[in-house]
Amino acid sequence: MRQIIYGINPVIEALKAPETKLEKILIARGRKGNLETILQLAAEGKVRVCYRHRDDLTALSKGKPHQGVLAVLEAYEYATLERILAAWKQSGLRALLLVLDSIQDPQNLGALIRTANVFGAHGVIIAKDRAVGITAAAVKASAGATALTPVVRVTNIAQSLDRLKEEGIWIVGTTGDTGTPLFEQDLSSDLAVVIGSEGRGIRPRVLNTCDLVVSIPMAGKISSFNASVAAGIVLYEIVRQRTMKTPIV
Repeated sequence: MRQIIYGINPVIEALKAPETKLEKILIARGRKGNLETILQLAAEGKVRVCYRHRDDLTALSKGKPHQGVLAVLEAYEYATLERILAAWKQSGLRALLLVLDSIQDPQNLGALIRTANVFGAHGVIIAKDRAVGITAAAVKASAGATALTPVVRVTNIAQSLDRLKEEGIWIVGTTGDTGTPLFEQDLSSDLAVVIGSEGRGIRPRVLNTCDLVVSIPMAGKISSFNASVAAGIVLYEIVRQRTMKTPIV
């Protein structure tokens, strides 16, 4: 199924990413200003540009604000777990993967993929069942990161974690307050970070697969973070520890 990306910046990022397969760009008739970059990139990439009535764009974006610019993509191509592992080994860097257990909000998914990209993750793993896939809303929320960070969609998260363990990658689960405090845990090795769903967290079977369980210290009255915020905090701490001159003890 084709996907729609709407908004000037997401469309520009999609045009810049060689991995993104664009069918065409749609621009609202009479739309002026801030189009130079889009038109230039479209010409360089030989992507067709069509002009349509603004109402047509609104219908395609299902009423979401599109700024008069849409990109029509071919079906999203998920990566494979083996492809991500091969890319990690070739990079020569310590592994960093983000595993999402039953994330159901497309905007959260997009934000999580964006966060993974910012911190240099080798890929994101999501579930096929009881979880959202890459949709237009997820693509927009990712600010183009879905075209830059490989996303794997697997049938069984726990089995996929076992496969990562075979490669020497440690699995780090995140919980509200029952794990080792994040800042006291050594996170400098090859890691895959598991983030649970917005409401129930990590499912028990997946949590039991984790080698380490960490919690993020909280001082307020609200008992949990948004999933994308939690991922950002954990991934930041991993990157911070990996760049420290003196390792944590």
